[in-house]
Amino acid sequence: MLDYFYHRNLKPDLERWVEKGWVSSDSAANILREIEGGDGRSGLPLALAGIGVVCVALALAAFIAANWDGIPRNAKLIGIVLLVAGSHGVAALCASKGKKGLADLATAFASLTFICGMALVGQIFHLSANLSGGAFLVTIGALAAAWLTGSRASLIISAIAAIIWQWERPEFGAGLLQANIIGFVFFAATALHAARYSNMLTRWLTVALLMVSVGRLIVDYAPKEGVHRDLEEFMVITGFACLAAIMVQVPAIIDMAIKWASSYPKRHLGHWMLMSSFQDAGILILCALTPFLLIVLADGNEMPFIQNFSTIPQFVLLALALASSVIGAVLSFKTGKALTLFGVIFLALLAAFMPLVIDSMIVLSALALAASIAIVVLGTLYRRHLWSLGGYAALSVISLWLLYETIGSLLGQALFFLIAGLLLLVLAFAAMKLLKHFSPAKTPASGKEAAQ
Repeated sequence: MLDYFYHRNLKPDLERWVEKGWVSSDSAANILREIEGGDGRSGLPLALAGIGVVCVALALAAFIAANWDGIPRNAKLIGIVLLVAGSHGVAALCASKGKKGLADLATAFASLTFICGMALVGQIFHLSANLSGGAFLVTIGALAAAWLTGSRASLIISAIAAIIWQWERPEFGAGLLQANIIGFVFFAATALHAARYSNMLTRWLTVALLMVSVGRLIVDYAPKEGVHRDLEEFMVITGFACLAAIMVQVPAIIDMAIKWASSYPKRHLGHWMLMSSFQDAGILILCALTPFLLIVLADGNEMPFIQNFSTIPQFVLLALALASSVIGAVLSFKTGKALTLFGVIFLALLAAFMPLVIDSMIVLSALALAASIAIVVLGTLYRRHLWSLGGYAALSVISLWLLYETIGSLLGQALFFLIAGLLLLVLAFAAMKLLKHFSPAKTPASGKEAAQ
């Protein structure tokens, strides 16, 4: 969530909630005072300490490397073990005294020492360089430290190592299925930790790990011979489009399923924040792919659409994306706001895929513009400013590209912007009517009377 927009919108929200009796005046004043006073200075010491921990770990590795011949082999191994164990001991001591930030930093130092230790052990026994194997071991070690201690810093190290492992591991050979299963196990462990110990960086690294894992799965099972030279790249792009639709729609389906349930399960804030990050990433991916595919495939597409979904992973992603749209539409038949979300995502998915199916530039441009405008409206409806910014960015790129491709005179440009402006005014009027239609009816009783 963008803090600027959040703070800007919080004050009118609080004023409205006070008028309805949901929040007292004193509580609203305390909330505003806390927001205005939170300038980030409280997190500055830990941020500086985190950088310091990285520097100390690098200095330690450089010192050992500089005195490599002067330190006995056994002393090197024992020293590495003692540093890792001692760092975890310090972390446990800090955690017992309630100093979670220091405990997190100590665990991160232990994870960094573990990484340096692996490199040094490899040099001791003259092992050949293997980046993917090293990243795999770092992922396991840092992930274990993150779960045993609740360390967010160790999870960051683990997620980065897992991404490196997925990127560097061999494409061919035996154990391809097992490697992909392990990759999704890493993702599941990372996602559960990010939901339990919420942190913005760990949430977005979880999203990145999911995208890399899905992309690697698509590449592993993509046909290698006798196909279009760009098939693999387009399979990844279309797979990401399906994944984006899933990331936006599944959290909304889960939310509606909870509301429809007879007993409300307890929802943790970290779970909600992680789902929100998945939705933000999905919207941004769709906003990027819609103009990208329109522009790249403007001169026609020689690749049959069905080839992009000729493998099992691609077919499963497409089926899940379409199924989530249908299930979401069925569950939201009484909720206009949620129904709008599933309709907009389906439109965006259609706008991304249609350049692979037809060559009509008029139809494709209309779909892309409609999808971009719909995402802007969706962001406004849900008060998710990042969605609106993504929609505005896609709309700007598409509009400027159409202006460049189709209009050759100043008079034509004026006519283009006139039509676009009138169209947007009509859409704004329609959106206003739609929002008014789906807004809840006002009751004469106030919030305090309703509570009584």
